[in-house]
Amino acid sequence: MIHISVAIPHYNNSCFIKDLLDPLLEDERINEIIICDDYSNDYNKLKEIINSINNDKIKLYRNENNIGCYHNKLNTITKCTNEWCILFDSDNIINKDYIDELYALEWNDNCIYAPMWAKTFPGEILPNLNYSIYRNLLIDKQVCTKEYYNIKMLCLMNTCNYFIPVKKYIETMNRYKYDRMYIDAIDSLILFTDWIKNNNKVLVVDNLIYKHRLHQNSNYVKSQSHKYSENIIDKIYIDLKN
Repeated sequence: MIHISVAIPHYNNSCFIKDLLDPLLEDERINEIIICDDYSNDYNKLKEIINSINNDKIKLYRNENNIGCYHNKLNTITKCTNEWCILFDSDNIINKDYIDELYALEWNDNCIYAPMWAKTFPGEILPNLNYSIYRNLLIDKQVCTKEYYNIKMLCLMNTCNYFIPVKKYIETMNRYKYDRMYIDAIDSLILFTDWIKNNNKVLVVDNLIYKHRLHQNSNYVKSQSHKYSENIIDKIYIDLKN
């Protein structure tokens, strides 16, 4: 059996972590769960929860200082020892069906695999994160700079819960040296853009669905307080063309 890792960047979300970990710990295909705390105020509570679970699959790390969303995502991935990992936010949930869909694919290290739908909870499922119009779409540089490039595609790019070839992904991202203050506001968009513009691809996987938790500090809730500015959209488009 080919095992995979789960890479979980963490920042002040310990109250949600057990909901994410429970189904992952039950799946024998996952033999490593990397959690990297970005020097949050919540670390002691997180550590207490992990210690109470007491499972050897979980490896908990803490950064010596706060390095920001973008850099912590990459830092978490670099700690994975398997060839493939699921990069996944600490406040969301995946189950066995999600893993089943990944194992039904033929993995290509020039491709990352993106979910078709993030079902929002608690409360009513919102339509904004339903990317089913892109199901089975193989996104490359050409696709991003043609008719598909719009706000809906931008939301998909911003999801950043992907199945990733660890070595290739890190090699690609290490070509770029970004200042933290500049990058944190659009970290997920840059991770997607840099992957694509290096002649790699993203496949939107049919029936790959996870639960996206809505809470006060979630990126989705924060993003609804303002629209993406035109200069951000233009910058991403220019980066993809160059």
